[in-house]
Amino acid sequence: MKRRLKSYKTLMFEEEFIHLRYACHILNLIVRDVLKKLEDGIAAIWNCAKYVKSSSSRLDKFREFAVLEQCRANAKVPLDVITRWNNTYLMLEAALKYEAVFGRMAEEDSNFKAYFDETDRNGKSRVRPLSSEDWRNAEAFCLFLKKFYEATVKLSAWKKITANILFCEMVTLQTEIDKAVIAEDPVLNRVATSMKIKFNKYWGSFKAVNKIIMIANVLDPRYKLQWAKVAMEKVNASYETIHSIQGDLKKILLKMYYEYKGNEGSNQSELCVEEDLGLEGDDLENLDEVNKQITRERMAEQSQCIRNELDQYLSDMYVSLLAKNFEIHKWWKANA
Repeated sequence: MKRRLKSYKTLMFEEEFIHLRYACHILNLIVRDVLKKLEDGIAAIWNCAKYVKSSSSRLDKFREFAVLEQCRANAKVPLDVITRWNNTYLMLEAALKYEAVFGRMAEEDSNFKAYFDETDRNGKSRVRPLSSEDWRNAEAFCLFLKKFYEATVKLSAWKKITANILFCEMVTLQTEIDKAVIAEDPVLNRVATSMKIKFNKYWGSFKAVNKIIMIANVLDPRYKLQWAKVAMEKVNASYETIHSIQGDLKKILLKMYYEYKGNEGSNQSELCVEEDLGLEGDDLENLDEVNKQITRERMAEQSQCIRNELDQYLSDMYVSLLAKNFEIHKWWKANA
Protein backbone atom coordinates (compact mmCIF):
# COMPACT_ATOMS: atom_id res chain seq x y z
CA MET A 1 0.00 0.00 0.00
CA LYS A 2 2.77 2.45 0.94
CA ARG A 3 4.63 1.74 -2.30
CA ARG A 4 1.53 2.25 -4.44
CA LEU A 5 0.45 5.43 -2.68
CA LYS A 6 3.96 6.82 -3.09
CA SER A 7 3.91 6.04 -6.81
CA TYR A 8 0.55 7.81 -7.09
CA LYS A 9 2.06 10.75 -5.16
CA THR A 10 -0.90 10.73 -2.78
CA LEU A 11 0.94 9.69 0.39
CA MET A 12 1.26 12.66 2.73
CA PHE A 13 3.69 13.16 5.63
CA GLU A 14 6.16 10.47 4.46
CA GLU A 15 3.91 7.58 5.63
CA GLU A 16 4.41 8.71 9.25
CA PHE A 17 0.73 8.45 10.20
CA ILE A 18 -0.53 5.76 7.83
CA HIS A 19 -0.98 3.02 10.46
CA LEU A 20 -3.94 3.76 12.72
CA ARG A 21 -5.44 1.07 14.96
CA TYR A 22 -9.13 0.29 14.51
CA ALA A 23 -10.52 1.49 17.84
CA CYS A 24 -13.73 -0.56 17.99
CA HIS A 25 -11.83 -3.76 17.14
CA ILE A 26 -9.40 -3.12 20.00
CA LEU A 27 -12.28 -2.48 22.42
CA ASN A 28 -13.74 -5.78 21.25
CA LEU A 29 -10.45 -7.60 21.93
CA ILE A 30 -10.11 -6.04 25.39
CA VAL A 31 -13.65 -6.85 26.52
CA ARG A 32 -13.85 -10.35 24.99
CA ASP A 33 -10.63 -11.30 26.76
CA VAL A 34 -12.19 -10.30 30.09
CA LEU A 35 -15.52 -12.00 29.36
CA LYS A 36 -13.66 -15.31 29.14
CA LYS A 37 -12.55 -14.87 32.75
CA LEU A 38 -16.18 -14.44 33.85
CA GLU A 39 -17.50 -17.26 31.72
CA ASP A 40 -19.31 -19.14 34.50
CA GLY A 41 -21.21 -16.11 35.80
CA ILE A 42 -22.22 -15.08 32.29
CA ALA A 43 -23.13 -18.67 31.37
CA ALA A 44 -25.54 -18.83 34.32
CA ILE A 45 -27.38 -15.72 33.10
CA TRP A 46 -27.22 -16.98 29.52
CA ASN A 47 -28.89 -20.25 30.61
CA CYS A 48 -31.67 -18.29 32.30
CA ALA A 49 -32.21 -16.21 29.16
CA LYS A 50 -32.09 -19.28 26.90
CA TYR A 51 -34.68 -21.09 29.02
CA VAL A 52 -37.09 -18.16 28.72
CA LYS A 53 -36.50 -17.76 24.97
CA SER A 54 -36.69 -21.48 24.10
CA SER A 55 -40.50 -21.66 23.86
CA SER A 56 -43.55 -19.43 23.95
CA SER A 57 -44.98 -21.27 26.96
CA ARG A 58 -41.79 -20.65 28.98
CA LEU A 59 -41.84 -16.99 27.96
CA ASP A 60 -45.48 -16.73 29.09
CA LYS A 61 -44.57 -18.33 32.43
CA PHE A 62 -41.66 -15.92 32.84
CA ARG A 63 -44.02 -13.00 32.21
CA GLU A 64 -46.45 -14.33 34.80
CA PHE A 65 -43.68 -14.29 37.40
CA ALA A 66 -42.65 -10.82 36.15
CA VAL A 67 -46.16 -9.52 36.86
CA LEU A 68 -46.06 -11.08 40.33
CA GLU A 69 -42.80 -9.20 40.96
CA GLN A 70 -44.44 -6.00 39.65
CA CYS A 71 -42.32 -5.90 36.47
CA ARG A 72 -43.55 -5.22 32.95
CA ALA A 73 -46.05 -7.70 31.54
CA ASN A 74 -44.15 -7.87 28.21
CA ALA A 75 -40.82 -8.59 29.91
CA LYS A 76 -38.11 -10.31 27.87
CA VAL A 77 -34.37 -10.95 27.99
CA PRO A 78 -32.36 -10.95 24.74
CA LEU A 79 -29.82 -13.70 24.07
CA ASP A 80 -26.27 -12.64 23.33
CA VAL A 81 -24.43 -13.19 20.05
CA ILE A 82 -21.12 -15.01 20.51
CA THR A 83 -19.26 -12.83 17.99
CA ARG A 84 -20.50 -9.53 19.44
CA TRP A 85 -19.64 -8.70 23.04
CA ASN A 86 -22.00 -5.71 23.08
CA ASN A 87 -24.93 -8.14 22.78
CA THR A 88 -23.58 -9.89 25.89
CA TYR A 89 -23.68 -6.54 27.68
CA LEU A 90 -27.30 -5.94 26.57
CA MET A 91 -28.25 -9.43 27.77
CA LEU A 92 -26.66 -8.80 31.19
CA GLU A 93 -28.28 -5.37 31.48
CA ALA A 94 -31.72 -6.78 30.69
CA ALA A 95 -31.34 -9.85 32.93
CA LEU A 96 -30.33 -7.71 35.92
CA LYS A 97 -33.71 -5.98 35.78
CA TYR A 98 -35.37 -9.38 36.37
CA GLU A 99 -33.14 -10.73 39.13
CA ALA A 100 -36.13 -11.09 41.47
CA VAL A 101 -38.16 -12.83 38.74
CA PHE A 102 -35.46 -15.45 38.10
CA GLY A 103 -35.03 -15.91 41.85
CA ARG A 104 -38.75 -16.61 42.24
CA MET A 105 -38.73 -19.00 39.29
CA ALA A 106 -35.83 -20.93 40.86
CA GLU A 107 -37.96 -21.40 43.99
CA GLU A 108 -41.42 -22.02 42.50
CA ASP A 109 -41.11 -23.24 38.89
CA SER A 110 -40.31 -26.96 38.79
CA ASN A 111 -39.62 -26.91 35.03
CA PHE A 112 -37.10 -24.11 35.48
CA LYS A 113 -35.31 -26.06 38.23
CA ALA A 114 -35.35 -29.27 36.15
CA TYR A 115 -33.79 -27.43 33.22
CA PHE A 116 -30.60 -26.86 35.24
CA ASP A 117 -30.43 -30.55 36.21
CA GLU A 118 -30.12 -31.47 32.54
CA THR A 119 -26.88 -31.55 30.55
CA ASP A 120 -26.17 -29.44 27.48
CA ARG A 121 -25.39 -30.73 23.97
CA ASN A 122 -21.79 -31.46 24.97
CA GLY A 123 -22.85 -33.54 27.95
CA LYS A 124 -21.80 -30.90 30.47
CA SER A 125 -23.93 -29.87 33.43
CA ARG A 126 -25.52 -26.48 33.04
CA VAL A 127 -24.25 -23.64 35.21
CA ARG A 128 -26.78 -23.16 38.01
CA PRO A 129 -28.83 -19.95 38.53
CA LEU A 130 -26.85 -17.21 40.23
CA SER A 131 -26.68 -16.58 43.95
CA SER A 132 -27.32 -13.11 45.38
CA GLU A 133 -23.56 -12.49 45.47
CA ASP A 134 -23.20 -13.55 41.84
CA TRP A 135 -25.89 -11.07 40.83
CA ARG A 136 -24.05 -8.27 42.68
CA ASN A 137 -20.85 -9.14 40.84
CA ALA A 138 -22.71 -9.17 37.54
CA GLU A 139 -24.24 -5.78 38.38
CA ALA A 140 -20.83 -4.23 39.14
CA PHE A 141 -19.34 -5.69 35.98
CA CYS A 142 -22.28 -4.54 33.86
CA LEU A 143 -21.95 -0.99 35.18
CA PHE A 144 -18.26 -1.04 34.28
CA LEU A 145 -18.94 -2.59 30.86
CA LYS A 146 -21.45 0.16 30.10
CA LYS A 147 -18.58 2.65 29.53
CA PHE A 148 -17.09 0.39 26.87
CA TYR A 149 -20.48 -0.17 25.27
CA GLU A 150 -21.15 3.58 25.07
CA ALA A 151 -17.67 4.21 23.64
CA THR A 152 -18.22 1.55 20.98
CA VAL A 153 -21.58 3.04 20.01
CA LYS A 154 -20.06 6.53 19.71
CA LEU A 155 -17.05 5.40 17.68
CA SER A 156 -19.14 3.16 15.42
CA ALA A 157 -21.29 6.06 14.23
CA TRP A 158 -21.23 6.36 10.45
CA LYS A 159 -23.29 9.49 9.87
CA LYS A 160 -21.09 11.80 11.93
CA ILE A 161 -17.39 12.53 12.39
CA THR A 162 -15.78 10.50 15.19
CA ALA A 163 -12.03 11.19 14.72
CA ASN A 164 -12.11 14.13 17.14
CA ILE A 165 -13.60 12.06 20.01
CA LEU A 166 -11.36 8.97 19.78
CA PHE A 167 -8.68 10.41 22.08
CA CYS A 168 -11.39 11.56 24.52
CA GLU A 169 -12.87 8.06 24.67
CA MET A 170 -9.45 6.46 25.11
CA VAL A 171 -8.61 8.61 28.11
CA THR A 172 -12.11 8.24 29.59
CA LEU A 173 -11.82 4.45 29.43
CA GLN A 174 -8.33 4.57 30.89
CA THR A 175 -9.55 6.57 33.89
CA GLU A 176 -12.46 4.15 34.39
CA ILE A 177 -10.08 1.18 34.33
CA ASP A 178 -7.72 2.88 36.80
CA LYS A 179 -10.62 3.55 39.19
CA ALA A 180 -11.80 -0.05 38.95
CA VAL A 181 -8.29 -1.40 39.60
CA ILE A 182 -8.39 0.07 43.11
CA ALA A 183 -12.08 -0.73 43.69
CA GLU A 184 -13.08 -2.76 46.76
CA ASP A 185 -15.15 -5.19 44.67
CA PRO A 186 -12.80 -8.19 44.07
CA VAL A 187 -14.46 -9.20 40.78
CA LEU A 188 -14.29 -5.67 39.41
CA ASN A 189 -10.72 -5.37 40.60
CA ARG A 190 -9.72 -8.61 38.86
CA VAL A 191 -11.50 -7.65 35.64
CA ALA A 192 -10.00 -4.15 35.55
CA THR A 193 -6.48 -5.42 36.20
CA SER A 194 -6.79 -7.80 33.26
CA MET A 195 -8.24 -5.04 31.08
CA LYS A 196 -5.44 -2.65 32.00
CA ILE A 197 -2.80 -5.09 30.74
CA LYS A 198 -4.61 -5.42 27.41
CA PHE A 199 -5.37 -1.70 27.19
CA ASN A 200 -1.74 -0.76 27.82
CA LYS A 201 -0.64 -3.14 25.08
CA TYR A 202 -2.43 -1.02 22.48
CA TRP A 203 -2.92 2.44 23.99
CA GLY A 204 -0.83 2.55 27.15
CA SER A 205 1.90 4.88 25.90
CA PHE A 206 1.02 8.37 24.72
CA LYS A 207 4.41 8.55 23.04
CA ALA A 208 3.82 5.39 21.01
CA VAL A 209 0.21 6.05 20.00
CA ASN A 210 -0.43 7.52 16.55
CA LYS A 211 -0.47 11.29 17.14
CA ILE A 212 -3.15 11.76 14.47
CA ILE A 213 -5.83 10.82 17.01
CA MET A 214 -4.56 13.63 19.25
CA ILE A 215 -4.33 16.04 16.31
CA ALA A 216 -7.98 15.34 15.46
CA ASN A 217 -8.83 16.23 19.05
CA VAL A 218 -6.76 19.45 18.87
CA LEU A 219 -8.66 20.43 15.73
CA ASP A 220 -11.87 20.37 17.75
CA PRO A 221 -12.34 24.05 18.72
CA ARG A 222 -13.86 23.00 22.05
CA TYR A 223 -10.59 21.38 23.13
CA LYS A 224 -7.53 22.51 21.10
CA LEU A 225 -4.32 21.74 23.04
CA GLN A 226 -5.87 22.10 26.49
CA TRP A 227 -7.78 18.83 26.53
CA ALA A 228 -4.71 16.72 25.78
CA LYS A 229 -2.76 18.41 28.58
CA VAL A 230 -5.47 18.02 31.23
CA ALA A 231 -6.33 14.48 30.10
CA MET A 232 -2.73 13.31 30.38
CA GLU A 233 -2.51 14.86 33.85
CA LYS A 234 -5.64 12.89 34.84
CA VAL A 235 -3.97 9.59 33.96
CA ASN A 236 -0.81 10.57 35.86
CA ALA A 237 1.47 11.20 32.89
CA SER A 238 4.72 12.90 33.94
CA TYR A 239 5.35 16.60 33.34
CA GLU A 240 8.16 15.69 30.93
CA THR A 241 5.85 13.43 28.91
CA ILE A 242 3.11 16.07 28.72
CA HIS A 243 5.56 18.81 27.73
CA SER A 244 7.18 16.56 25.10
CA ILE A 245 3.87 15.48 23.54
CA GLN A 246 2.52 19.04 23.44
CA GLY A 247 5.68 20.07 21.59
CA ASP A 248 5.26 17.14 19.18
CA LEU A 249 1.62 18.06 18.52
CA LYS A 250 2.55 21.66 17.64
CA LYS A 251 5.29 20.43 15.27
CA ILE A 252 2.94 17.97 13.57
CA LEU A 253 0.25 20.64 13.22
CA LEU A 254 2.75 23.01 11.59
CA LYS A 255 3.98 20.24 9.32
CA MET A 256 0.41 19.49 8.26
CA TYR A 257 -0.36 23.17 7.82
CA TYR A 258 2.60 23.76 5.51
CA GLU A 259 2.04 20.56 3.56
CA TYR A 260 -1.56 21.47 2.87
CA LYS A 261 -0.53 25.05 2.13
CA GLY A 262 1.97 23.77 -0.41
CA ASN A 263 5.25 25.23 0.88
CA GLU A 264 7.68 24.93 3.76
CA GLY A 265 6.79 28.30 5.21
CA SER A 266 10.36 29.59 5.10
CA ASN A 267 9.22 32.99 3.85
CA GLN A 268 6.25 33.32 6.16
CA SER A 269 5.86 36.83 7.41
CA GLU A 270 5.16 37.38 11.08
CA LEU A 271 2.30 39.48 12.22
CA CYS A 272 2.81 40.42 15.85
CA VAL A 273 -0.32 41.15 17.81
CA GLU A 274 0.00 42.61 21.28
CA GLU A 275 -2.95 43.29 23.51
CA ASP A 276 -2.76 46.45 25.58
CA LEU A 277 -3.55 45.58 29.17
CA GLY A 278 -3.49 49.24 30.22
CA LEU A 279 -0.54 48.74 32.56
CA GLU A 280 2.69 50.62 32.88
CA GLY A 281 5.80 49.11 34.47
CA ASP A 282 5.35 51.17 37.64
CA ASP A 283 1.73 50.03 38.00
CA LEU A 284 2.85 46.52 38.98
CA GLU A 285 4.46 47.90 42.13
CA ASN A 286 0.99 48.77 43.44
CA LEU A 287 -0.05 45.12 43.43
CA ASP A 288 0.68 42.41 45.99
CA GLU A 289 2.94 39.49 45.05
CA VAL A 290 0.16 37.11 44.00
CA ASN A 291 -1.55 39.66 41.75
CA LYS A 292 1.82 40.65 40.30
CA GLN A 293 2.40 37.05 39.25
CA ILE A 294 -1.12 36.76 37.80
CA THR A 295 -0.62 39.98 35.81
CA ARG A 296 2.75 38.83 34.47
CA GLU A 297 1.25 35.51 33.32
CA ARG A 298 -1.64 37.28 31.61
CA MET A 299 0.74 39.63 29.87
CA ALA A 300 2.76 36.63 28.67
CA GLU A 301 -0.37 34.87 27.41
CA GLN A 302 -2.00 37.87 25.78
CA SER A 303 1.11 39.32 24.17
CA GLN A 304 1.97 36.89 21.40
CA CYS A 305 3.13 36.51 17.81
CA ILE A 306 0.59 35.27 15.24
CA ARG A 307 2.76 33.70 12.53
CA ASN A 308 0.11 31.82 10.56
CA GLU A 309 -3.47 30.60 10.58
CA LEU A 310 -2.57 27.74 12.90
CA ASP A 311 -1.32 30.14 15.57
CA GLN A 312 -4.47 32.18 15.01
CA TYR A 313 -6.67 29.11 15.54
CA LEU A 314 -4.90 28.11 18.75
CA SER A 315 -5.07 31.64 20.16
CA ASP A 316 -8.75 32.25 19.27
CA MET A 317 -11.50 31.69 21.83
CA TYR A 318 -12.70 28.16 22.51
CA VAL A 319 -16.15 26.98 21.51
CA SER A 320 -18.04 26.35 24.74
CA LEU A 321 -18.01 22.79 26.04
CA LEU A 322 -21.70 23.31 26.81
CA ALA A 323 -22.56 24.15 23.20
CA LYS A 324 -25.56 22.05 22.17
CA ASN A 325 -25.70 20.17 18.87
CA PHE A 326 -22.12 21.18 18.01
CA GLU A 327 -21.02 19.66 14.71
CA ILE A 328 -17.33 19.95 13.98
CA HIS A 329 -17.59 19.71 10.18
CA LYS A 330 -20.04 22.63 10.08
CA TRP A 331 -17.74 24.72 12.30
CA TRP A 332 -14.77 24.11 10.00
CA LYS A 333 -16.85 24.80 6.93
CA ALA A 334 -17.69 28.20 8.38
CA ASN A 335 -14.14 28.88 9.65
CA ALA A 336 -12.01 27.31 6.95
